[in-house]
Amino acid sequence: MADDEHAAADAVPRLVQEYIGQLRAATERFRDFARAGERLQPDLGTLKPPGALSAAQLASIAESVADQRRSIQALQTQLSAFDEQLAVLEQMLGPLVQWSKAWADLERRMLNLGRGPGTGD
Repeated sequence: MADDEHAAADAVPRLVQEYIGQLRAATERFRDFARAGERLQPDLGTLKPPGALSAAQLASIAESVADQRRSIQALQTQLSAFDEQLAVLEQMLGPLVQWSKAWADLERRMLNLGRGPGTGD
């Protein structure tokens, strides 16, 4: 589960970096065309339209964010259940702690019964 969350967290920056890289490559190709003074049309088959590319990537990023939020909601539910279990355990341990303390006090008094205040032990 942690690996899925980590992979989802890494997906968003990776998608943005890929998109920026594609835009940078397209910009460099157009700049090279302009410097050469060529009037060549870029091969639209290899160059994805930025609008369609960004829409697809933004949809992917939005889905990744939604997945992360769902994962957080599931973790919150699990933590809430765990907290409830700890509260029950805490309530169960309270009387045992009091009983253990009373038993220890009784043992201490029993051990000190034979000793008087001035025995010097």
